[in-house]
Amino acid sequence: MHTLSPHRLDNTVSDRFQENLDELRRLFFSRDKAVWPVFGDPGIEQVLNFRKKHVPSHRVVDEYPGGAALHQQMMLNSKLNQAWRSPEDGIDPLLVFAAATSKNWEDPASVENVICAPSDAAIYGAFMGTVANPNLVYSEYAGMAEDFERMVIRKIARLVGYNEESATGLFTQGGTFCNLYGYLFGLRKSLPDSLHLGLEYGQDYRIMYSQGGHYSNTTNLSVLGVNIDKKTIKIKLTDDNDMDMLDLEQQLTACFRLGCVVPTIMLTMGTTDTFGVDKVKPVSDLLDSLCKQFRMVRPHIHVDAAVGWPLIFFLGYDFDQNPLEINEATLTGLKRNVARFQELKYADSFTVDFQKWGFVPYTSSLVMVKDKSSMQALEHDPENFSYFENDVQGQTHLQSTVECSRGAAGMFGAYSALQYMGVEGYQMLIAHGLQNANYFREKLSEVPGALIVAGQNQGPSVGFRLYDPKKVSDVEAEYEMEKKLSDSPEYRQRLRENTAYHRHIFKARGKKHLYTNWIEFVSHTNYDEYGNWEPIPGEKAVFMNPLTSRENIDAYIAGVHGAVDAY
Repeated sequence: MHTLSPHRLDNTVSDRFQENLDELRRLFFSRDKAVWPVFGDPGIEQVLNFRKKHVPSHRVVDEYPGGAALHQQMMLNSKLNQAWRSPEDGIDPLLVFAAATSKNWEDPASVENVICAPSDAAIYGAFMGTVANPNLVYSEYAGMAEDFERMVIRKIARLVGYNEESATGLFTQGGTFCNLYGYLFGLRKSLPDSLHLGLEYGQDYRIMYSQGGHYSNTTNLSVLGVNIDKKTIKIKLTDDNDMDMLDLEQQLTACFRLGCVVPTIMLTMGTTDTFGVDKVKPVSDLLDSLCKQFRMVRPHIHVDAAVGWPLIFFLGYDFDQNPLEINEATLTGLKRNVARFQELKYADSFTVDFQKWGFVPYTSSLVMVKDKSSMQALEHDPENFSYFENDVQGQTHLQSTVECSRGAAGMFGAYSALQYMGVEGYQMLIAHGLQNANYFREKLSEVPGALIVAGQNQGPSVGFRLYDPKKVSDVEAEYEMEKKLSDSPEYRQRLRENTAYHRHIFKARGKKHLYTNWIEFVSHTNYDEYGNWEPIPGEKAVFMNPLTSRENIDAYIAGVHGAVDAY
């Protein structure tokens, strides 16, 4: 199943839903100094006034007053001022210019990736954390911020279904670092000597992750010194772009039969491009069975939920009463995904990126850990921490962290967003993005030659391919042909022609109305008899932006229609 059926269901937005959304936008995404006085600073006002014009990125320099000269100065200036500059002499123009012309995620057209405008509440909280400037790595450097972090962690633990007393976690610098910890937990628990002797000492091992996982799988494992070609196994994908459980079972069984340790299995709940959501409980159950059968150390299950984690706000939602009046098309897909996220509590650890669908400024990422003993597996000898007091070392994760400094601005921003917007505020914003995604799918399906990839996943990410309607009468059949991997010249030529057509429409339409992205892996071919496969390129839009409206989508679709008609 590759096309979408929910667009046949009710896809309207109720008046009550829209009223609540408008109020959320006013309170948390307006940058209104009357609501949040911090935005009344003269320099910040200059920045916001320009950004509210929603100038496309390729025109910001030309439309900013004196922009060309300021940009030239920025590119050529390498000399530091000799004397100090008093703030009473005015705001530094380059400071304002750089901020005003940076990528504008407040623009309703910004739907390129799993990023969205941070909320006013989170900006305010991050500002508080910046002013305080605690270092969360050590009690004396953190003060009350240490207990503050623990409180936020307890809130997420309770939300997902972890035991609040035994769970732990830490804020770190991005989802990549969170996933790095996921690998480290498994390596240190399965191969404890690796802490001092490295990964090539002792037992053979294999690390497993999905072929649809984030590229940080590769960068993290490379940093850890893992031989990626020989020590990792990429698990196959289903048509939904989630992990193939049969292939996982076969690979685990083969490893365990040979006495080969599997330190970590990296799952993904919400892939970047098509929102594939891996199942967690079946993996956990499979490990219970195989580890008992072969008497192997249980692999650590880490879930990269950096994109999809906000769906945990719906774990207690009453889908029968539907108090927020989410439309029927969206409610159907949401229930399916929430059922998957009910299983997140079976993960040993998972990644939370507040900086994505959590509406918090960069960087704000949290690695959640089910049991504190996982942190103990990372501990280095106390003698390595000679300039910290022995009697307070154990009060933080000092000896277990990769970082020697952990800033608190992201944590303060996350708390403020959670506290001010609450569960219902998050539910509204998530539902808005999903309703926009479904509306986009509905309108896109009316474009001649359009095919939506993995539409049944019903996440905020919409991947699609466009085929020339003059040459392709049945897009489903054409897509199935593309998926049948072949080395024949005819197959290769046809695939190139189809991709070239879509690429032409993408370029002809330009970055207008919605800023979508071209990606090289919107889908994938089937596997041949040797397990080989290839990516299939296409286009994507990600509807996380709380300011994107149906008018933006309509304008984009009209542009696509125009480009198709003009081809």
